[in-house]
Amino acid sequence: MPIFEYKCSSCGKIAEFLESAEYRKARSCPHCGGKDLQKQFSVFAAQIKEGQSKKCFGCTDGSCPHSQG
Repeated sequence: MPIFEYKCSSCGKIAEFLESAEYRKARSCPHCGGKDLQKQFSVFAAQIKEGQSKKCFGCTDGSCPHSQG
């Protein structure tokens, strides 16, 4: 199941919830109890396993340390 991030309109803090993409239940802010949570766009992290290339494909100017070697 994916992790979704929500920003609370009351306190402005971000909360993460593990939930199914098909089923979203009403949630409240774990920080202040607010009910108005706005879904946020978030990025995911990928782990590189040993032996795989450690180059970053987003580095195009050659100045990034990942583009060396």
